Amino acid sequence: MKHLLIAFLILYLFFSFENKIYSQNTDVLPIDLNTWIDSQFTEGLDSLNIAGATIVLMQGDSILHIKGYGVEDIESKTPVSSRSSIFEIGSISKTFVGTAVMKLVEVGLLDLDRDVNNYLKSFQLAYKFNDSITIRHLLTHTAGFDDCNIGTIAHAEEDIIPLAQYIEKRMSPQIRPSGKVISYSNKGYALLGLIVEEVTGIPFHEYVRKMILQPLEMNYSGYRRQAELKENYVTSYLQKNEQLIPYEPAFHHFYPASSFRSTANDMGHYISMFLNNGEFNGVQILDSTTVIKMHQTGFKHYKKANFGWLLGFEDSHWYEIRTVSHSGGIQGFSSQLTLIPEKNLGLFISVNSSNFYQQKSRVFMDKFSNDLFTRLIPECLVKKEKATVSPKVGAVDEPLEIFTGTYRFTRYAHTTFDKVSVLVGLTPEIEIVSKDNTLEIVEWNDKLVPISDLTFHSIYDRYLAFGKNTKGEISYFFTDSYSYQKLKWYEPIKFQRLWIGSIVLFLLFYIITSVVRKLFVRNRNSHLLKKINFSLASLVLLFIAVLSYALFTTDPFEFFYGIPLLIKMALVIPFLIIPLEFASVYLVIKAFRYKELKTSDLIYQSVIVVATLLFIPWLMYYNLIGFNY
Repeated sequence: MKHLLIAFLILYLFFSFENKIYSQNTDVLPIDLNTWIDSQFTEGLDSLNIAGATIVLMQGDSILHIKGYGVEDIESKTPVSSRSSIFEIGSISKTFVGTAVMKLVEVGLLDLDRDVNNYLKSFQLAYKFNDSITIRHLLTHTAGFDDCNIGTIAHAEEDIIPLAQYIEKRMSPQIRPSGKVISYSNKGYALLGLIVEEVTGIPFHEYVRKMILQPLEMNYSGYRRQAELKENYVTSYLQKNEQLIPYEPAFHHFYPASSFRSTANDMGHYISMFLNNGEFNGVQILDSTTVIKMHQTGFKHYKKANFGWLLGFEDSHWYEIRTVSHSGGIQGFSSQLTLIPEKNLGLFISVNSSNFYQQKSRVFMDKFSNDLFTRLIPECLVKKEKATVSPKVGAVDEPLEIFTGTYRFTRYAHTTFDKVSVLVGLTPEIEIVSKDNTLEIVEWNDKLVPISDLTFHSIYDRYLAFGKNTKGEISYFFTDSYSYQKLKWYEPIKFQRLWIGSIVLFLLFYIITSVVRKLFVRNRNSHLLKKINFSLASLVLLFIAVLSYALFTTDPFEFFYGIPLLIKMALVIPFLIIPLEFASVYLVIKAFRYKELKTSDLIYQSVIVVATLLFIPWLMYYNLIGFNY
């Protein structure tokens, strides 16, 4: 009878607390805070047009709060379950890559500071610069790779290219020395996944399942969809005006970096492991020293930076408390994982509705996290009674004028077609000017006071710094873990738009006047130069028109699947423009030499030749000559 009562009690606890496999720490989290969390999510989902969300809040191995909100799918209206609703967590996947790599470091199969070519069997990386690339460089996003993203997604899981084959053919080139600049790299983490495969002889997703997920009892999680859990995968939505437009499932070729799927309950297990020094339910998943190593700063741009990149995580601060975190955003899903080791706290949130441009869901999660931690750790808000000491103004290594110029955020494609994202304004630029012995960042309304070396202090009470390239020139501007690269005089977007705009207006004027003259001036023989110039101008305008139409009518997400047919057709046009340009230059020289045209006509046609000639370096700058994707 006693055993029967115990059995009933266990069943009651299991079904009463749907997915709470840990103890509830009611001393830490009062009931009214649970109510507050419920109200925040209920109101947030309604006001921000979010279909569904899931959350788990941990302290050590105790669940403080776990719940699902809203629906998995609008049509079926299936409620979100924190135990069984599977969300895509985007780049939080990289923390699992880091965990897998560090398990191999523990057993001596990988060395953080050894050249990765020592581990690659299927191919070898080509180093453009003298320094090699190490595991540490890949984990901290400092390998120096370009950020090329066209054709990185397949429509079906069976269409995913094997990792070794994909990396060998589509690995982004190295565009800067390793170990110098943080520039976020999905393919760098995909390369880490391949290294795990090469060293273990096991597919990366299978290694993660066996060595991490199974010991953590993360039965609903993984890099591959499980057929038996087909109904558990949450639908994601694009927030467009007041509508929610469902996304079709997408599958990344560089899947280790972005394709992990999980539930709040499973992520609670994962968080618990890190908060308990690598242990879960009595099983040591990672050695405690490995957890400490993962959560130490792997790379900072400068000494006074507030945060940098760790071995799989990002290092930051919430007020005076250090946080270890990673965010994720993928095709409508937006997620956040935050650990506060000092307070033994961990938080995971994921929503299934977002918009890359509006970022309403991301703002909601950030505000919620801030308000939650304010309630959980109110002592951090109490200002210590001490005199405010302003940093002492000093001197830097170079004259202030050397630092001035336009800087562009480093994360964009430099070598492929997707560099046109710069032209449409998707890559931020800032202008830094010198004024009254300080530097000013125009777009941020910020003033920088020189401190020492290449470090400055901002009026917003943070330290910023500059960096040099291999030639010793000021080439980078750093704000903690973000980097901006100094541009040459012709590179800023304002000049680029003026450049192409002037060419378009001038050629448009030329075509209109040429047509008018042809209509009203009869029986007039036209010189071959004029015919070729007219064809050149027409082709240039046709290319700009087709490219602009395609860029502004195509969902940016479509480029992850590949280049649209219309753009492929447009990319043929430069192959017609270039030979005609050579012919035009030849005919101008010939007409000048043999005086085949009137002086006024010759000058006019020469200007057209120059205008179309200037179009070619513009094409080259944006990688529009050839099929660079």
